[in-house]
Amino acid sequence: MNYTAALEKRLLSDIEQYGWHVIKVLEDDLGPSFGYSIGLYHTFDHPEIIIIGLELDAIHHVINRLGDAIREGISFQPGQFYSNIIENVDCYFTLVDTKFYSEYVSYAQSFYTGNEFPLLQCIYPTLSGTYPWQDEWPTDLKNTQPILGYKPGQNIE
Repeated sequence: MNYTAALEKRLLSDIEQYGWHVIKVLEDDLGPSFGYSIGLYHTFDHPEIIIIGLELDAIHHVINRLGDAIREGISFQPGQFYSNIIENVDCYFTLVDTKFYSEYVSYAQSFYTGNEFPLLQCIYPTLSGTYPWQDEWPTDLKNTQPILGYKPGQNIE
């Protein structure tokens, strides 16, 4: 069995057993590491989740925590802050523009055979509580967490 077939088999098995699968992508010359869910929309009618810029194990852990919460009936909404998703910080959720899907979530596109699924980005602050859209965001972190949707206060229309 080749790698792609093995990945697809694992993905489908995880979705059947847990309700979702987590894809993790290593940092490279094009951008920071990131991870995303596949199956939350299929299983729970909840948007998929993407997290950019954390360590891959942390991304996997957070997405699994979010998936567990979704399984328990919590629904994360775009344009909202949620507490303690990552310990002691508020995370902001934004709806990802489909123009980013090919670059970030191609396995989800394959699973859903297109862009007909919602995707939320979970955005986290620095340890000092600064978010990437704020002027105080450190310049050395400029490309660590690109925002793939709307920032708080931005007109969604």
